[in-house]
Amino acid sequence: MISFFKKVFSKKIMEMALEQFGSVSIKAFLLYTLLGVGIVFMVVFVCYLFKHKVRLSNLLAGIVIVMYGSIMLQLTLVCRESGSRIGIELDLFHGLTGPDNDFHWLMLAYVVLNCMLFIPYGFALSLFSVINERRTGVQCVLVLLSSLATSLFIETAQLITKRGYYEVQDLFFNTIGGVIGWILFRIVYLFGEKLLRRREA
Repeated sequence: MISFFKKVFSKKIMEMALEQFGSVSIKAFLLYTLLGVGIVFMVVFVCYLFKHKVRLSNLLAGIVIVMYGSIMLQLTLVCRESGSRIGIELDLFHGLTGPDNDFHWLMLAYVVLNCMLFIPYGFALSLFSVINERRTGVQCVLVLLSSLATSLFIETAQLITKRGYYEVQDLFFNTIGGVIGWILFRIVYLFGEKLLRRREA
């Protein structure tokens, strides 16, 4: 396992993998974040008009999700030139099987990065679900469906704007990343509950 990660995260493979992100703009990130936060506050205002109370914890969770959504948009769409990537790949195991060469390890690196991209997203969505006291099974399903829907939106936007390849592999491993985020949240949450009980005992 250690040798696997050493190979995947080697300098050469990471340089090749990170080339796909193009040039990341802090200005664009701030712009999309402010726009998203503005939308969150508009929703809160509408709720206020209809006399529906919004918890501060919900507001903070919403802002965290919006900020991370801005990071995802920046990395998957905004930083790339329109028309730079054209194509559809429906093979789930594209590049994952075959000879041990740079292409094979690059595809494995993409899989790892696609999972990692959605782990914080799944974690943040889980936080929002717990705040709203949803059951564990419902939390998992919501995170899975939300991760899949978000990934589908990104892949479709990439296909339309030609800023990325539409890949079933990305859909699958983005969703897996979201579920891993939920699992990590459950571990942290249960560990926190256990510590709290010990202090109260």
